[in-house]
Amino acid sequence: MNRKTLVYIFGLAMLSMALVACTGIDLGDIVRVKTPNSVQQTTGLPQALTLNEAESEYQAWFADTQRVGAHWKANIERSNEVRSLLSQLSLSALDDFGPTLAGVPVVGPALPALTGLAGLFLGAGRLRKEKESSFNKGLKEGRVAAPGVVTT
Repeated sequence: MNRKTLVYIFGLAMLSMALVACTGIDLGDIVRVKTPNSVQQTTGLPQALTLNEAESEYQAWFADTQRVGAHWKANIERSNEVRSLLSQLSLSALDDFGPTLAGVPVVGPALPALTGLAGLFLGAGRLRKEKESSFNKGLKEGRVAAPGVVTT
């Protein structure tokens, strides 16, 4: 046998052994997948996972997201039912007592104004708290952004 044939046979043997060795390797453990930033922040996952890890983490994340979404949707629907019930009660009360109160000289014309004022004051406390917390957060961030500025 000449030298070229031996090199060729040796090359084929090495290639065959390399391919046989690769069959025992799971390429899913080698290939990396980038984790989206929003998923990293909510789940605490690292920036990149192996393909096998990413598939199992995705399944867990997706199932959790569906569960939380279904729970939130149920809460929204329950709250809509309560709102509709209260709305029906208030409308039926106005239907029952409105004509009676309309006969009273002072209350009759003032009834729409009184119901409007009641609607304004029902959400006023929550709105005031939201504005106050937003203002305080703005002050805090302003102090961080401009530490040398004196505020009174």
